[in-house]
Amino acid sequence: MNRSLCAAALAAAVSLSLAACSKLPGNTAGSDHADPTPASSGPSPEEKADQALMGKLNNYIECYNDVDRKIHAGIGPYTVWMKDPEAGPTGREERPIGPPDLTAGDLKLCDKALPEAIAAQPSLPELDKAAQGYLDALHALQPITHEAADYYQRDDYEDDGFARGKALHAPLMSAFGTFVEASGVFSDALDVANDRLQDSQLAKVEAQEGRTRNFYRLAIMRDAKALMDLMAEDNFDVTEARRRLDAFNAISDEAHAKVAEQEPGKLDWNSFERTAENFRRESKERLKRVAEKTPYSDIERRMLDTTMAPHGSPGKLMQEYNSLVFQSNRQ
Repeated sequence: MNRSLCAAALAAAVSLSLAACSKLPGNTAGSDHADPTPASSGPSPEEKADQALMGKLNNYIECYNDVDRKIHAGIGPYTVWMKDPEAGPTGREERPIGPPDLTAGDLKLCDKALPEAIAAQPSLPELDKAAQGYLDALHALQPITHEAADYYQRDDYEDDGFARGKALHAPLMSAFGTFVEASGVFSDALDVANDRLQDSQLAKVEAQEGRTRNFYRLAIMRDAKALMDLMAEDNFDVTEARRRLDAFNAISDEAHAKVAEQEPGKLDWNSFERTAENFRRESKERLKRVAEKTPYSDIERRMLDTTMAPHGSPGKLMQEYNSLVFQSNRQ
């Protein structure tokens, strides 16, 4: 389960970066520079196609970001207190923690956004199929995780000697497994579509605006994502990781020199830069741990799939990346 959960957490981290699409060209709200191109009678066919794709992806992204991270963040705490998560609770554990609570209301956004995106043009068969599988997995998971969350929140295990907790565990873990797989497939498909759009939009921003804050934000997030994609693996290419980290450092340093002091928005940009520095430091920790083959301690190993992930782990890097994405979306 740990390997799947690690990939799913990265998928959540990756999914959070996609939300920045709403601030790509086509939506100039909050941009430091107006579009320098003269007014025309309307968007070109190419621009219309980009806007349609952006709208479709943003519907997918809105759902994914709304529920995915919460679910993955709750799986580790639910299993970490059990001696054998495969077998489930014995009834002798102290201070058990329930699974993430997923209510029917939590799925309202996805119930609206995903069917709309699936039906929208352009048709993306692989992504659309993955989105439907993701929605199906959410609906299969929701009732059982909500029931189990209520059971633990109400301390009902004290009254029945963990009987219901034991009965719920196997089907709950099965539903989690199905969800994690569907989440990974959906995330990978979103990743491919986003990479194509992001590369296209970054080139257009540079051509239309030059190297503005908007360009640097997108470039920094592109290079941060490249690091996440590589460093999520248990054993990655250290030489390639150093190359990608050097690229991230170079674009970050260039951005600081060119746009850090600009007004308006200096304070928000400085917050983004500080978070980028935190991500850079954690990338170095991750690179160092893998390069030096530093093993996790027993305590660290138990924390890998929790919010207390140790330095140098994929989970900790993902947390810093998610913080960077949050700051990026505020720009």
